[in-house]
Amino acid sequence: MKIYWTLKNIPELAGLTLWERGSRWRSAYKSAFRHWQTWAGLAVCGAFGYAGAHFFGIAGSVMMSGLGGFVYGQIVTNVVLKHHRHRLRGEAK
Repeated sequence: MKIYWTLKNIPELAGLTLWERGSRWRSAYKSAFRHWQTWAGLAVCGAFGYAGAHFFGIAGSVMMSGLGGFVYGQIVTNVVLKHHRHRLRGEAK
């Protein structure tokens, strides 16, 4: 699995301006919530935060929530690339 650190790392968005890249990503991101994988990723993010707070206190909560956010970001990016690549390209569908 490839890790996408920024929107510039996504091949369909790499050659676009900052504004256009953001616009296309927002369009595809909103559509990602139609898929169960996105909701599962959001639950994983919350579970990481809860586990951090439960086992390590407030500092652990912050660190584990950050890690959960990273995992969620990778999951939602893969959902977008799998199901909504046409939106990133600017094609109407």
